[in-house]
Amino acid sequence: MNFDHMVTAKLVKIVYALSLVPITLMALLMAGYGLDWIDQGSSFGYLLLLSSPFVWLFQVLTIRTILEFVINQFKISEYLRAIKDKD
Repeated sequence: MNFDHMVTAKLVKIVYALSLVPITLMALLMAGYGLDWIDQGSSFGYLLLLSSPFVWLFQVLTIRTILEFVINQFKISEYLRAIKDKD
């Protein structure tokens, strides 16, 4: 029942992999709507189709940055604990 070892650092990989699924599905849905709107003659469909990879990339980079921040916080905590234990 102690918290000497952090589990979050191990779970970040799983969270990242699981977050790729809805991000990718959303981008594919966005591209699908773009193709549907192009078939209906709307120029908005081209915008949706062309912007979907950029939206996907932005969301993946955002999630990655947030998770890297979390990992850095835990590493700082571990390093401070190692410094404290040296004394």
